[in-house]
This record gives sequence, C-alpha cells and structure tokens, in this order.
Amino acid sequence: MKTNKIIAFLAITILALSSLGAEGSKVKQPKKGNVLVVGKLAYKKPIDIAGREKAFREYGYKKYAKEEGLGDFSITPDFSNKLIDNVTDELEGYFYQEIKVKKDGKLHLDTITVRLFTKSSFYYAFKLPVNVTINVPDDAVYVYIGTLEYDLDYALRMIGFRHLDEFEEAEKNLSRTLGFEAELSRAALEFDKTGSK
Repeated sequence: MKTNKIIAFLAITILALSSLGAEGSKVKQPKKGNVLVVGKLAYKKPIDIAGREKAFREYGYKKYAKEEGLGDFSITPDFSNKLIDNVTDELEGYFYQEIKVKKDGKLHLDTITVRLFTKSSFYYAFKLPVNVTINVPDDAVYVYIGTLEYDLDYALRMIGFRHLDEFEEAEKNLSRTLGFEAELSRAALEFDKTGSK
C-alpha cells in the first residue's frame, strides 16, 4: 500500500514538472519594451542522426548513452544582448527569442548553438556562425529575420550559407503558435561578410 502511494506521488510530481517545463518553453507575447525575434534554421542536406548516434554510442560515450535512445535536440540563438536562452526542442525549424532592443534599435545574432542527444547526460554541440546585425523597425513587436539555411560537411562544418525570405509562411506559423493573428515586421539585416566578431 505504501509503495502504491509513493508511485502515485512520483507520477503526479513528474506530470506536474513536465507541464511546467512545457509551459516555460511556450512562445508568448513579449513584455512591453521587448521584441520577439522570429527566425528559422534549415539545412541544405539532412544531418545523418542515425550515423551520429551510432558513433556517439560506440566511441567513448557509452556511459552517457541511455538505452531508450538519445534522440532529443535543441537549437539556441546566441544574441549578444539577450535576456535568457530560448531553447527549442528541435534540430531545425522556427526559433523565437524575446529580447530587449537597445536605444539604437539594433540587435546582434552571433551564432546558433545546436545540440544533439540532449537526453543523455553528455551531449554533442556545435555552433553555426550568423554574425548579423538586426535593425529592428520602430514600434515592431514581432521581428522576422528570415530562414538561415546551412550547407554542412560530414563534420558539421559550414561550407555554404543562404538567407531566405519566407515571410508569409513565418507570419502564419507565428499566428498559429500564439493563437491570434500577429503582425510580423521584416527587419533590415546587415551580415558581417568578414566572418569575424
């Protein structure tokens, strides 16, 4: 009887904590004075997850790999002046970052950190360079920066990059995600061509 109560308590606790985690990562309307940056991460060729999971398990990380699988992923936009990390639970797709805009109306997106196998206690991460200054339109609340498409080699190093404008799709997706019709604004972008920052 006592064991059943403990199991029930643990189950309720786990459910409560998982619902809190889901609520914490939910996209929300930004606070006054902040903007919600909307972007999308894509890859020219799909990343070979099965091959990487096999290598992860076989070459030195067995003790970190859980038997049920390693399949969780995340992407984090790395802004210079962000308030907090807004981590997605996907390998690619839309990302949203609430951020306070400086008085000059500019934001800088340095890199995007991609993590593989976050379900294990030791994960694999790599950074994708962006190096873009975002000029936020006056009175904008939702700011679109486009789709960042990377061509990666076998070692997940960037060998090519394209910036795509999929504004209409992004605006529909944002409205669907928020649950109301949101007005998305295009930001003027200045990519650092030197690759240094």
